[in-house]
Amino acid sequence: MNTRATWRERGLWHHPAIKFGLLLLTGIFIAWAIRGQWADMRASAREVHVEWRWIAAASASVLAVYGLLIQSWRVLLRGWGGELTYPVAVRIWTIANLGRWIPGKVWSVGALSVLAAREGVSGTAAAGAAVLGTLLNIGAGFGVAVIMGAEGLDTVYPGFRLGAWVATAIFVVGVLVLPRLLPPVLAWLAAKRGTPVAGRHLAASTLWASAAMNVMSWLGYGLAFALFSRGVTPSIGIDPALFIAVFTASYLIGYLVLFSPGGLGFREAALTVFLVGVGAAGQGDAVILGVTSRVWLTVLEVLPGLISLLVLPASQRAALQHAE
Repeated sequence: MNTRATWRERGLWHHPAIKFGLLLLTGIFIAWAIRGQWADMRASAREVHVEWRWIAAASASVLAVYGLLIQSWRVLLRGWGGELTYPVAVRIWTIANLGRWIPGKVWSVGALSVLAAREGVSGTAAAGAAVLGTLLNIGAGFGVAVIMGAEGLDTVYPGFRLGAWVATAIFVVGVLVLPRLLPPVLAWLAAKRGTPVAGRHLAASTLWASAAMNVMSWLGYGLAFALFSRGVTPSIGIDPALFIAVFTASYLIGYLVLFSPGGLGFREAALTVFLVGVGAAGQGDAVILGVTSRVWLTVLEVLPGLISLLVLPASQRAALQHAE
């Protein structure tokens, strides 16, 4: 198979020129974002004294959030008749989580589908649960941002509160109507693809349970960021609600920039603007928190996936390479 046919089959995101161009664009944005902040960051860096006990507590909180998100995926998967033991779900989810670093953020879904199918679970159900879980996660994130600090964030980005309220309303309505909307949609997709129609459909209680777990995950993420900030910049004040809102909003902005791997650059820029705009940190401290939190979260995102890949059977690693 030639190279042109390969990237066409995999999708436009996999074209080498497209990948290079998107990464170059991300790099230019990062350079532009820190261009006028370098002096402030260097001055603040001289005062940094890392307190590792806070970093350890923050890291444990993030890992606990991962555990909650994995359970949320299992709940949705079970609603479609799939069942995975928790250790197996951890292995699959952490490997698929590496897909955050591929432009387009679609490889995660493919990896979940392939690895779940190897465990005897419907790949379609696994992928559907992943997509639905992502949508619930985004909607829950906007809801948390609204409740925890939309008024403060609105002073930074006028219109943010209105947009967040609209997104939250769509999220709530979506959870209410999905139990009735999904069956005909899935039946149509099954007929179009020539696959069996799903024998079970998600109950409203399953959707609400997953939504609640996603809300708690954003609260956990924000509290973890507050703990991390305390460990890196002990001099700044920590308002948990405000830090939850700031982290959630900036994370969502980075996630929704599909072409940037892991939201690289865009999440940090938004985090810096929000922290300074609401008066939570000075310019230098905000830039330091943006950069160091990226390194910290990247390690916590990548390391579990790499460990899971090491213990993955060779046959499943080969299947993943084909899916990529």
